[in-house]
Amino acid sequence: MKSNIPIPASVYIITLNAADRLSQLLSQLRNFDEVIIVDCGSTDETRDIASRYANVDFSHHDWVSFSDQKAYALSKCRNEWVLNLDADEELTQEFIEVIRNTIRGNDCDALKSRRMVYRWGKRSPYFTKDSRQIRFFRKRCGHYEPRRVHERICIAGTVHSTRATIIHHQDMTFDELETKLNRYSQLKAEDKFEQGSRANFLVLLFVFPLTFIQYYLFKGFCLGGVEGLVGSVNIAFYNFMKYAKLWEMEHSGAAGSNHFSTTNHDSTPYLEWKAGEGKIR
Repeated sequence: MKSNIPIPASVYIITLNAADRLSQLLSQLRNFDEVIIVDCGSTDETRDIASRYANVDFSHHDWVSFSDQKAYALSKCRNEWVLNLDADEELTQEFIEVIRNTIRGNDCDALKSRRMVYRWGKRSPYFTKDSRQIRFFRKRCGHYEPRRVHERICIAGTVHSTRATIIHHQDMTFDELETKLNRYSQLKAEDKFEQGSRANFLVLLFVFPLTFIQYYLFKGFCLGGVEGLVGSVNIAFYNFMKYAKLWEMEHSGAAGSNHFSTTNHDSTPYLEWKAGEGKIR
């Protein structure tokens, strides 16, 4: 049963050209005390959509990295409890009730919940499990480690698990996905280069076929028909390009520029699949 009782929590979202699904999400968040949207240069109707909701605080922040952008958005939240969402996500009613109960119970510092992936309105047929992530937590207990991509919240406190679900809508075309994967492989390579990681001939030789076999056969992507085949190739290509660019940086003597490439979509990643250490979200 839906409740109109206000929720004393802040929601923070980072966006870039997120107009496609933003209105649906913000309608779900009307009962939250505030919604912080930090945008890095949208050219679509993102700002106009945000302005229609009284509890939304919309601001611009120049892009540095995913972790920096989310840390800035988190810093603007005024409530003790905070919830991080992407613009292409949707809350289930069960999740909202779990949030209410957690605030009332006050017996933990964070919730680890399930994130379920839908593509074009349908659940993935693959064997891959839904990811589990921390999205709802006490503000003072969470912080982001510096990363260009694949940021995650670090919690200093007690974490409880829940079966409540966040739904992630993945509605990109393969062309849009290819552009994003190329950019993400660059960002991940830069992070690995700064951490001292290096690539060699054997890594470059085997990373593509081994990643493809891992996902197409052992993770059940073969059950997804053409989409599963293309998905497996995309993950393998992402992993190969990540290490190819890492090799290139080592031999050219410097990492690439830290410049965020704007596209016609929000700044949240696309895939939930995890290719070894280089997960694509």
